[in-house]
Amino acid sequence: MAVSRMALLTCSALFAASALLSGCGQSDAEQAQQAGIQGANQHNTAATKALASTDLPAFEHELFRQMDLPADTRRQFRVLETKNTPAGTYVLYSLPRNDGLAFAGRRADGSVAIYQARWPLAVTDPAKDLIVVRAIPPNNGINAPYGVLAGRVYNPFIEYVEIAYRDGHVDRIDVSHNRGFIAVRKAFDTRFVQVRGYSTNGTPYWEIDTR
Repeated sequence: MAVSRMALLTCSALFAASALLSGCGQSDAEQAQQAGIQGANQHNTAATKALASTDLPAFEHELFRQMDLPADTRRQFRVLETKNTPAGTYVLYSLPRNDGLAFAGRRADGSVAIYQARWPLAVTDPAKDLIVVRAIPPNNGINAPYGVLAGRVYNPFIEYVEIAYRDGHVDRIDVSHNRGFIAVRKAFDTRFVQVRGYSTNGTPYWEIDTR
């Protein structure tokens, strides 16, 4: 009987170890879904489409509900930029200490589903963080196969940014008014992007390589 119990305990230990090791091989999307992405609603994006401008008040109301923001903070909410995809819209917004990027879609009944309330864009060093960039790979679990690069511009002298992708494509975006930008491309690896910020006269103020 002692031998049988020892064998049973050994098998249980081996099974537990193998389960832990198998978890290490999961994709980023699988791990994110199991851990629970902050503010995420894992409904099927096939049921939604891009937001219209008339949907933004409903988006704002739902965002405030999910983030549980105080009234004085809500009054300072501002949409900086939006970018549409077939299943929904990326919304870059400004809030005191809560700048972020959201992804939301419009259901057939006209209601708004927020799949991600806030990918944060946080300033850690005001002297260096002239622009804060958030790179979201296409395997993040929301709105595949799109890779997203969003940025919030904090330096008043930066008037436009250039985004250089690994395939040689370059986007030049005017940020003089909205102070933010969103770049969305199918299946592009957001880890290999160079972003530079320039003044009106072409003076380079800031750059980052997301590698």
